[in-house]
Amino acid sequence: MKRSILYLDDEAVCLEVFQGLFGGEYDVRTAVTVSEARALLAECPADIVISDQLMPDVEGTEFLREVANKYPTSCRVLLSGTVNVGNVVGNIGKGTVQFFLAKPWTEQQMRRVLERADSYLGS
Repeated sequence: MKRSILYLDDEAVCLEVFQGLFGGEYDVRTAVTVSEARALLAECPADIVISDQLMPDVEGTEFLREVANKYPTSCRVLLSGTVNVGNVVGNIGKGTVQFFLAKPWTEQQMRRVLERADSYLGS
């Protein structure tokens, strides 16, 4: 059975690229808004939740904190092109975020993170 991934990013092109690269290996769902991501998770929780940090309504760390509370077995990945290191490190230390990846990411970098997430989840 394929692992499920929910990827939240307000840049639709990032979602399209991710779907194209990893849609055959994973059950990929994408969302461009936090409300859309919440609705998708309520329908069916995801094994891996990826969120961009800079979202229009809520920061990625705040969204992933919600995910950690509601879906504690998920593996959470934060993406960002600009980082407030204190904010990210604090959330990693609290278990809100398991992995961080800088944007723009490459296929190889993302693949490495997804492999680590698989291990984290006990593949």
